[in-house]
Amino acid sequence: MSGVDRKTYELHGKVMNEFMSGRCYDVDEPFVINCIEGVFNDVGLSIKEIALFDIDGNVTNLLENARYVRVVATSKEVGGEQIFTLALIRVRGKYRVLYLQSAVKEG
Repeated sequence: MSGVDRKTYELHGKVMNEFMSGRCYDVDEPFVINCIEGVFNDVGLSIKEIALFDIDGNVTNLLENARYVRVVATSKEVGGEQIFTLALIRVRGKYRVLYLQSAVKEG
């Protein structure tokens, strides 16, 4: 594994650990996006785009209809766009954000 690959792996691992440890768990609706942004900022990523998707993969502007979140971010440590897919689960009026997958778009 090269140095760049290792840095990418470690960076994505930090993001995964933050979400899977319950950092954005049982969050009120107005604070969901803020919580997501906080995780990415804390691990050193700059968010370029956040998009919400419904269960069918269609873009939605309403958090209440969203089931997935795609975050596109950049890092000073590694090149390319870092792309993360998160699950958005609503339970008893609160939201839980869970890490699903990540990728790198080089270029």
